[in-house]
Amino acid sequence: MLKVIKAQGQALVSDSGRWGYQHQGVPVDGVLDSFSFNVGNRALGNLDNAACLELMGKFVFVSTQPGKVFMANRGAQGVLNGKRVYCGQVLHLQEGDVLAIEPPCLGLWTMLCVQGGIDVPIVMGSRSTCLAAGFGGLQGRVLQVGDCLQAGDEFQPALRKDIRLAMPLATFDSSGALTVHCLPGPEFGELTDHSRQLFEQQLYTLGQQSSRMGYVLKGTKEPLKLSGTLSMRSHAVHPGVVQLPPSGQPVVLLCEAQVTGGYPRLASVLSSELGKFAQLRPGQGVHWVVVDAAQATRLQLRHSTELRRYHHVIESNRGESHVD
Repeated sequence: MLKVIKAQGQALVSDSGRWGYQHQGVPVDGVLDSFSFNVGNRALGNLDNAACLELMGKFVFVSTQPGKVFMANRGAQGVLNGKRVYCGQVLHLQEGDVLAIEPPCLGLWTMLCVQGGIDVPIVMGSRSTCLAAGFGGLQGRVLQVGDCLQAGDEFQPALRKDIRLAMPLATFDSSGALTVHCLPGPEFGELTDHSRQLFEQQLYTLGQQSSRMGYVLKGTKEPLKLSGTLSMRSHAVHPGVVQLPPSGQPVVLLCEAQVTGGYPRLASVLSSELGKFAQLRPGQGVHWVVVDAAQATRLQLRHSTELRRYHHVIESNRGESHVD
């Protein structure tokens, strides 16, 4: 359905991830923003786990047959046959149409959902690309010029093309910094009293060395410190864990994170909050807010309610047939 004719950056096939194989050393992979992924697939009438494309940079596609696509992340932007298009609206492609995806105005990654999903083989229960091991996705690699992507055929009627959804915006405070809620981790108490206070009080900025494995957050005041020497064995980690390496600058593990680690675990980002990092750019600020279990539950429920609201709007505004 889509052929890559220009590739400047990195593009991957992704779905909700490869869960259940971490004990074998296989990372989860999957999308950075599961909320937008879910909404994008619903808007196209896809199965909830239909594979999409995640793109960092500028990519140009030509449509090899009629189909529908949906830019699901807040801030996504592109050009379809010379006309600017934005996120939240089903785009109807005809054979020969040219779709250029530009870098988003929020974050680094654009999520492009395709009606029917990207049809690549399922490996270990997922179509996601595992770059570290070279499998999954399209031949276990990033997209290249000349690659042809086919769409699946399992879908229901899509959202009407005259409806545009306001895709969710990660909450920023008045300074432009992102507020992220987390639960304290097993080693949070190993920080000095001053560093425990500093963890929430100081602003962190996204470091240049960040990747889909983890985002490095640099404190604007001073690094965090442990109260004493801490000897730890390797332990299981997962996306959302906030580690503290010797630099004293926290690292948030993301979708391509390793499955074991030996650094102190300061915190765990709420699953409903992890997708916020998809809207961060290098140099942008982050404020941590440590919550307890009751507060975390309320935030998770609010997240679920918001997702159901999107589902209701989509179901109320579907086309009447596969061709609408």
